[in-house]
Amino acid sequence: MAATRFIALFFFVVFGSPAVAGDPYPPQLDVSFVAAPAPIVQYGSTRLVYEMVITNFSKRTYVLDAIEARAGETQFKFAGDLLAAMTIHLGAAAPKESPAVRTIEAGRSLMIFFLLDLGKDKAPNAIAQSLHVLDEKGEAHDIALAPLPVSDESPIVVAPPLRGDWIAGDSVNNGADAAHRRAVLVENGHPWIAQRFAIDWVQIQTVDGARTTWKGPEDRNDSYFCYDQPIYSVAAGKVVDVADGLPENVPHSGKYAYPIDFNNAAGNHVVVEIAPRRYVLYAHMRPGTVRAKPGDQVGAGNIIGHVGNPGSSTEPHLHMHVDDQPSFLGGNGVPYEFTSLEASGPVEANVSAPNAISFGSIGVQKPFKNDYPANNALVTFK
Repeated sequence: MAATRFIALFFFVVFGSPAVAGDPYPPQLDVSFVAAPAPIVQYGSTRLVYEMVITNFSKRTYVLDAIEARAGETQFKFAGDLLAAMTIHLGAAAPKESPAVRTIEAGRSLMIFFLLDLGKDKAPNAIAQSLHVLDEKGEAHDIALAPLPVSDESPIVVAPPLRGDWIAGDSVNNGADAAHRRAVLVENGHPWIAQRFAIDWVQIQTVDGARTTWKGPEDRNDSYFCYDQPIYSVAAGKVVDVADGLPENVPHSGKYAYPIDFNNAAGNHVVVEIAPRRYVLYAHMRPGTVRAKPGDQVGAGNIIGHVGNPGSSTEPHLHMHVDDQPSFLGGNGVPYEFTSLEASGPVEANVSAPNAISFGSIGVQKPFKNDYPANNALVTFK
């Protein structure tokens, strides 16, 4: 297990080799991964979430035609528009059409976001993958990658951070608007996705026939249903970082109350170490409500603050995630599951939008244990 954790900490490289022996012009593409995938149970299904980076070391242009992956007995193939929707260009404006999105110009890099749904199957020890690319002449090349190790560490199981009915905003998903999942940031020479499994928790009610997160003046924080709700520690642990006293934003104003940087994006917050290299971050607390200081020991269920709207936030909500560093942005987000919840399936919504959030239909809730909610699911914590 220790070796698996060590691998997961680094941006490690898996070099491709031609699938067909003797390819006279093997594509000069380097393939690497941000972190080793680790299994998570989401809405009853085992899923593997990971990110691939492809860098073109040549002066030629290649088009990524397809990627095949095999996880245990389950086969996946990503091509065309589906593959394009999983892909971004690093450091460049995003093309709009599928072939352009899948094109790797000389010296450029793509990042591809994977979410493999294994259903009821257990996660394998490794994922087998192959790339199919076209060169400038339209000739096809196959690249077989070394097996990608899968972490054998189970998700950490935590208690609810809130009570009552909540929307699990932008929980891990593979949509093009998955803001947490695609928040790649570099610190100390390493790319990190600390928010890979982050959730923005908001509350909704039906107002004038529409589901909304507030009632009253839109620009007042106390109009929002979740504002000032208590936040509970999800596990026993040691407080390692705290911020309080930062001012709140005016909801949906398009402006922040103070300049946002790498160190203050979480606003008023608490970070608790609940296991070795496992830190829970609770962000965007109301000023003056933080009930902890560095060095404090907290227990599961202790109130550590109240929901607010400071930092990188457009309206009141609780941002929570678990990663392997005591940092809001500079760490590797790791899977976690809740001990007990009732949850619907995924709900159509974009909770990362800078303006009012709209919600699609919400299905029937089902009870779960040791599970992580679907994207924008309606969740009840008791």
